[in-house]
Amino acid sequence: MPQPFEKGAFRAVEPPAWVRDTVGVGYTLSVMSPAQRKEAAGWGVTLSEVGFVDPLYAYYDSKLLKRRSPHVPLDRVKKDIEEYQKLGVRILGVYPPTLQGEVWELHPDWRRVATDTDQVPEVDLKKFAHGGMLCPLGPYGDFFIDVLCEIATQFPAVSAFSFDGLHHAGGCYCKHCRANYTSDTGGPIPKRDMQSEAFRKYLHWADRRLEALVQRMQERLKALNPDIALVTWTTNAGRFGHLLDIPRNMPARLNLLFDAPDQEFWMDETNRGSSVVPAFGAAYVWAVTNHRTAFAEPYLMSRGNPYGKDSFPAHEVERRVLLALTHGAGPSLAVLQPERLKPAVKNSLAALTERKPWLTHNRPEPWAALLVSDNTRVFYGRSSGQVEERYLANVFGFFRAALEEHLPVTLINDWNLTPGDLAPYKVLVLPNAACLSDAQCAAVAQFVERGGGVVASLDTGLCDEFGTPRKTPALANVLGVTHQGIAVAGKGDDRLDENFARTLPPEYWAKRKGVWDFKRGADSPLLATERLDALIGAEFVTFKGPVVRTEPLPGSTVHATVRPKDSSKGEPLPAIVSRTAATGKAVYFAAGIDAAHYLSSYPYYRATLARALRWAAAAAPPVEVTAPMCVHATTVRQSRDGERLVVHLFNDVSTTAGHGHPAEEVPLREETIPIHDIEVTLRGYRVKQVRQEPGARVLPFKQRGEETTFAVPKLEIHTMAVVELG
Repeated sequence: MPQPFEKGAFRAVEPPAWVRDTVGVGYTLSVMSPAQRKEAAGWGVTLSEVGFVDPLYAYYDSKLLKRRSPHVPLDRVKKDIEEYQKLGVRILGVYPPTLQGEVWELHPDWRRVATDTDQVPEVDLKKFAHGGMLCPLGPYGDFFIDVLCEIATQFPAVSAFSFDGLHHAGGCYCKHCRANYTSDTGGPIPKRDMQSEAFRKYLHWADRRLEALVQRMQERLKALNPDIALVTWTTNAGRFGHLLDIPRNMPARLNLLFDAPDQEFWMDETNRGSSVVPAFGAAYVWAVTNHRTAFAEPYLMSRGNPYGKDSFPAHEVERRVLLALTHGAGPSLAVLQPERLKPAVKNSLAALTERKPWLTHNRPEPWAALLVSDNTRVFYGRSSGQVEERYLANVFGFFRAALEEHLPVTLINDWNLTPGDLAPYKVLVLPNAACLSDAQCAAVAQFVERGGGVVASLDTGLCDEFGTPRKTPALANVLGVTHQGIAVAGKGDDRLDENFARTLPPEYWAKRKGVWDFKRGADSPLLATERLDALIGAEFVTFKGPVVRTEPLPGSTVHATVRPKDSSKGEPLPAIVSRTAATGKAVYFAAGIDAAHYLSSYPYYRATLARALRWAAAAAPPVEVTAPMCVHATTVRQSRDGERLVVHLFNDVSTTAGHGHPAEEVPLREETIPIHDIEVTLRGYRVKQVRQEPGARVLPFKQRGEETTFAVPKLEIHTMAVVELG
């Protein structure tokens, strides 16, 4: 899908076959002894790093970078490469892309200028010999490519390159960026202000410049060696903190120009470790590749502030590795660990090797598509401190509900909102997808016209792709409502239940601003379920979250309402509205139950979100898993050596969860509780055989009409049901 300021067609890079076949990415071999490297290769490491340039020096005889490291002998790189090759380990060349002291000193005009000023930044090079950040959007970007090509020419054994932080850091005001922006647009770069439409448009321009840099890089490198790859750290789909970066450091679409992005998979308390966010992170880094190849490195730390491995349980190593692969990311792992963790690292790499036949050349089995909109995150969220509550909570809430209900949901991106990409799905989820272009909205409308279902919430379609509010929000006819602004809960009765007031922290008062009474309609065909009968009955129940004031269009059905908490004054507001077209269905949440399910959940939130997905979908899920909510279930299709489904089952139970301070919870699991007799139902498949892997245990199955059922007898941490199709 074309993006603003695009000068030519954008095409994703096709990864070399060896990248698609790779498992066993293992870091830290560069600082290990020959004996340790041999041991790591024996455990299954097939790709690891070799440093060529650091922020101070080049490690090889370069004609472009003159300063040689006094700490690294000139023959060190050659010897490392020879050693890796003997071990069968591919070389991942490392170059930190925007920090290089020699370049900083010699080319002042290549320095990044962070603010709207003509002053070139200076640093004390005696204290900070690396200098500062260089701008990749101008001449330095092409110099950077020249160095990579020099390395690839001198060292043809290099299989891939990795960069720590290939990003524009939210833009630049250097003289080259100013001249290029004026040349392209006729105006000056606006001041850095996310409230400014002009700056938001400029950010799109900076994104295109960064994409163009990587396109040129790929063209030149692959002209030297068609099998060379970019297997590199990604910022945009990286750890949770990167999702809070506004302005964004790089566009999500840049990941399509990497042969395989790698994600820093932090799971400490500051990165929402004890939540659904780590699972979401692994699914998201796979999604931004269009579900080709992505990696995720689970960081083996106990906590943050300070970071460390103190008392890190060996059991948790395997849990983190297997969580990543369950959601589509190939785990990468820092192999050099304290002696007490070496057996855990070895066992985790062995678990990968054992599962390798079913981990590559996969794609999600489609049913529900859940949009993760990078434009909405940045241009609607607008603030690093508020984007989690404003937008990400909506995405996490729907993701959590699908995870707990074992509904097959695939994460998709802004560029996937096209008729072709949406065609395989039965239902599309738009969680507060505020920033949508006219072309995206047209694709959504066409999807529903062709029989698909859509579930949306809050400000979906309110803004264009630049985050500028429309005079009339889009998708009104699809969703069946007109958007009439934010609804604010009145004060009502400020008094709190005395037993709560005695112990509540001050933060509770702020959260009470959005407290409502929620009530489902007595005759709602959408919400008339036994589960909701048991959870909320017919009375008013509390809803904590944002609400949009709407007017249902003729033909729409209101299924639930909200009113300010403990207030009988005024007309109730629509909370859930549906619209049924000739072919497709739509459910619209004027009450942000999706965000609430992540931020302050009541069980009826999950039941309501899951029911909306099932009701709107054009067909029942093709794969359904019946298991406790702690089980993560994902299904992929593998089309290699036959056609098969691979159903991943991951046991996420934590026997110490909820025992500590909620804000400080970190998953440090020391044991597991096996789960038995997980039922799987398949619809519409011709099944030849079902096996539980690893172990090649054949599972009996029953065929009744279009349905096939079988049971997985035991789940420890992770297992797979491999279904061979006829």
